[in-house]
Amino acid sequence: PAGISGGIEFATDVFDRSTIERMAGWLTRLLEQVLADPQRPVSRARILEDIELDQVLKGWNDTHRATPGAVLPVLFEEQVARTPDAVAVVCDGVELSYREVNERANRLARLLIEGGAGPERFVAVALPRSADLVITLLAVLKTGAAYVPIDPDYPADRIAYILDDADPMAVITVGDSGVELPSGTARILLDDPATQQALGVRAAEDLCDDERRAPLHAGAPAYVIFTSGSTGRPKGVVVEHRSVVNLLAWADRRFEFGQLARVVASTSLNFDVSVFEIFSPLVAGGSIEVVQDLLSLADLEPEALAGSLVSGVPSAFSHLLAGSLGDARPSAVALAGEALAAHTVRDIQAAMPGARVANIYGPTEATVYTTYWHADAGSGVDTTPPIGRPIDNVSTYVLDAGLCPVP
Repeated sequence: PAGISGGIEFATDVFDRSTIERMAGWLTRLLEQVLADPQRPVSRARILEDIELDQVLKGWNDTHRATPGAVLPVLFEEQVARTPDAVAVVCDGVELSYREVNERANRLARLLIEGGAGPERFVAVALPRSADLVITLLAVLKTGAAYVPIDPDYPADRIAYILDDADPMAVITVGDSGVELPSGTARILLDDPATQQALGVRAAEDLCDDERRAPLHAGAPAYVIFTSGSTGRPKGVVVEHRSVVNLLAWADRRFEFGQLARVVASTSLNFDVSVFEIFSPLVAGGSIEVVQDLLSLADLEPEALAGSLVSGVPSAFSHLLAGSLGDARPSAVALAGEALAAHTVRDIQAAMPGARVANIYGPTEATVYTTYWHADAGSGVDTTPPIGRPIDNVSTYVLDAGLCPVP
């Protein structure tokens, strides 16, 4: 009846006085609500003031930005028109220009359409890492279909499950891929002489909607990536063109052209970071270098990475730093997929002065990346890096166990 009074002692090198005063206010509001309604679960109590709730739900999620209404293949074709002779793809010492990549993709797209590919259909891709891999993805997208990546090294039962679930019209592969496909699976062998002959007589110019089974549209699926899921059974995540285009528009603005001019494509297609690595530079006029995986960068000369953007999981990057990659000079390092430690950022900054180190987070269901934070070259990082703030047109919320916003 007489009330409760007290004080709060706090470490001034950790907290500001205003922070502690806010915490005292939250505690007071919690007690007031418990007293007013003793039957209400504590988890249902609202401790944020209206102005704080508005900041958490709206202010920090004010991320709206206009994005192109186009689809992926159209954005690529627009870049081809701007820089037809620029290098688009590099792999094993072979360089292909934007024009060469586009023409080869157009020929394959026409062949796929004749086989039934089109919007709302899926085409599986089980190819080794090569320039043909990039060309095939573009060809599938040009038909309006969505690609379904199949790792040739996957166990046969996993491949069979994915193919049964996605029901693609065909699997694009090569004769010596090593992939174990179920009997009766329709397949297109890129290295088959008959396929090469068929491609050679197809037109090389861009396709029009009259040639497709249906017009391209932003709401159509662009790709399907199967994650392991909480049960261990693969779950197909379908991602639309509009979501990918939003990601690419954000990347073009955030990383600037200097950091997308050269991007190392090292991530398996079965992980959606590959979408960022492949398509971000190709719609911005940059080039991609296709390598087997991140660890294979240790076999490259350090100068080969100069001015490039390299992405990967922190643990793999730490392994590279312990090897011969210490003299490389990339312009940016994008890390995702694992928690990032402060010492990893410091190690990268020490080994690669001048590189921006980004910590990016996002689940496959939300299209590759959803939050972003970076440390510029020379900036000190003493505490665990955050996952950052939401990217364009993405809202993020921190909720408690009862799905209520927390302070």
